[in-house]
Amino acid sequence: MFLFTNLAFAQRPGGGHMVGGTIDVQLRFADGRPGPRDIHVRLEAAEGGAEADLETVQGGKCQFHQRTSGVFVVRVSGQGFKEVSERVELISSPMAYVTLTLVPVDGTPQPTSIAVPPPGSPEAVSVADLAVPDSARTELAKGQDAMRAKNTDEAVRHFLKAIKLYEPYPQAHRLLGEAYAEQQLWPDAESALKRSIELEPKLADSYMDLGALRNQTKNYAGAEEVLKKGLELKPDFPMAQYELAKTYSATGRWQEAAPLAETAVKELPDFAPAHVVLANIRLKQRNGPAALHEYQEYLRLAPEGPMAPQVRDVVARLQSALPQQ
Repeated sequence: MFLFTNLAFAQRPGGGHMVGGTIDVQLRFADGRPGPRDIHVRLEAAEGGAEADLETVQGGKCQFHQRTSGVFVVRVSGQGFKEVSERVELISSPMAYVTLTLVPVDGTPQPTSIAVPPPGSPEAVSVADLAVPDSARTELAKGQDAMRAKNTDEAVRHFLKAIKLYEPYPQAHRLLGEAYAEQQLWPDAESALKRSIELEPKLADSYMDLGALRNQTKNYAGAEEVLKKGLELKPDFPMAQYELAKTYSATGRWQEAAPLAETAVKELPDFAPAHVVLANIRLKQRNGPAALHEYQEYLRLAPEGPMAPQVRDVVARLQSALPQQ
């Protein structure tokens, strides 16, 4: 059985067949100001039926951690605002972005001030949104649309234009980094993500993106550094836990990787690549049946995924080596 323990599978978010992931939602007013906190946001399946419900935090933001892939609808209705919604896909990438414009119903005034979070709060960075001009926001939204349409060349053009219009725009740099990573332009992606962090040091997603990129380029020491920082900012961040588990596994620290991989699989059970990371760890733990189960879960979730041929080979050899039940 342990002829298979040297198999090292790596899958970065955004490449190949992905299942489930995270949907970042930003509510704004028509004049560009961030929306308020405590606004109810609903995630629905495109074919109908509620998936999840959240309330916005400071800066009009919320984040859905979805365990299944597909097409969804993000919707805000009532609460003094006209109904607004947008379709979003979680299919080939585990990250999706939605910006909704809040339009108060007749006779409902917009708030004239925004509460400022206390110094040191992870939410304090949302105040920087106030300085971003509408023209840059428009380009960012066009770039996000292009990313959803899997047109990374067009997305890069819009993100670069947003940055030209307003250079200290952390989200534009971050999304530019993701687009460059999709194109495997690793140095450009790293530069963009580092600039995003420089501008907004409390944005955990930028650290996760940079850690995933460094895993892909085998800069494991650098990946560990930024992924730990991301998890300090957002301890319950399954994608960052998955990436750090990959980092530890790649450097032979599977004992440290195990709890992270277990948590990632628990929180994102339909995210196929996490099952392969955990399966490799189970082999290191000399637990063949558990490894077989995780490999089989990958094949169930991603039968045509990029690792499927290798995983099928391992499954066949494990089935031959393990005692028949």
